[in-house]
Amino acid sequence: MTKTFDLSEFSDEDLASLIEEARTLQDSRRASRNRAHAAGVGGSKGQDLKNLDHGAIPTPTPREVRDEGPAHGVPE
Repeated sequence: MTKTFDLSEFSDEDLASLIEEARTLQDSRRASRNRAHAAGVGGSKGQDLKNLDHGAIPTPTPREVRDEGPAHGVPE
């Protein structure tokens, strides 16, 4: 969706200021997005569920608990 703004009344200084402010805001948003999607501690990528490797820790299945539990001190 494209918005049209009437900037014909702006002076050169006002236009330069507007452009600089827009670039600053755009850079800030881009940096924020990059921080949100960057790999964190231990390689975690946050919780972007569209990413197949999104960093969620799966819970073990009952079979995994039964098979692997004794090796970790869980009574049989």
